[in-house]
Amino acid sequence: MSEQCSLYIKVQVSKETLDAFLKARPIASTINSNWLEWWDSRAMHSKMELKNIPAYIVPTNGDILEDILEDKYIVAKQAYKDGYWYLMGLQFSENYTEILPMVSWIKDLAAHLEPDATGVAFIYDYLWGDKTVMAHIEISEKLGKLTRISRTTEINKEILDEANEMFENLINSLEDRD
Repeated sequence: MSEQCSLYIKVQVSKETLDAFLKARPIASTINSNWLEWWDSRAMHSKMELKNIPAYIVPTNGDILEDILEDKYIVAKQAYKDGYWYLMGLQFSENYTEILPMVSWIKDLAAHLEPDATGVAFIYDYLWGDKTVMAHIEISEKLGKLTRISRTTEINKEILDEANEMFENLINSLEDRD
């Protein structure tokens, strides 16, 4: 993987719960079987053993979000619609080590949700067309579970279409500013 992959998060959450999460301190993930199975399922050059999960070192989860939204290279946008919060980062990352803190953050987000809340997050090749999925996380029952999905063809078509449409709209909004 040498091209920038895009980050897409869609989670069912009330504005109050999201606000509480953003005010909370980030919690680092610990390695467990879910992390190890996902890591082992990834195809990468010079794969190293997964020994720890780096975390973002900032006072609050809101600081992480702010950093992402302000990073001109990532080209990020958030939205809240019909009880769902979305976060999109057009050029999020190109390597697995770099995405570990974000995957940990998504798992932390899941732990803050209501027990019946659901969602999905993935880091995938939207821009370049090679159909790679670096990470895919299913969110339910206050857990973010990494899956073995590695190709966009394995993602639920409706969810993938929605993500692609949102990225297309993001790109169009950038072109409209020019």
